[in-house]
Amino acid sequence: MDYRQVVLTLPEQLCILFHNHSNQKPLYSGFVILAKACLSKLIQAHFKSDACEIAAIIFIHTHSCNGNYNPHLHVILAEGAFFLLN
Repeated sequence: MDYRQVVLTLPEQLCILFHNHSNQKPLYSGFVILAKACLSKLIQAHFKSDACEIAAIIFIHTHSCNGNYNPHLHVILAEGAFFLLN
């Protein structure tokens, strides 16, 4: 199966809110859930069907390679989709 790597980053304004939040875990969880939902909608629009599911592996990184706080997601996204049978 072919795949794509997708990197999703937060806008700088949200990075500040994430960094200063006292309980970051639910923010990171929400970021992952929102990313999957957005990618699912994108694939469903591509196939013109809401009866399909994506296959994705999502990793969160909280810092860039130079050590700066920069929450972002690395997504390994299978090309195509799995179509649900009724």
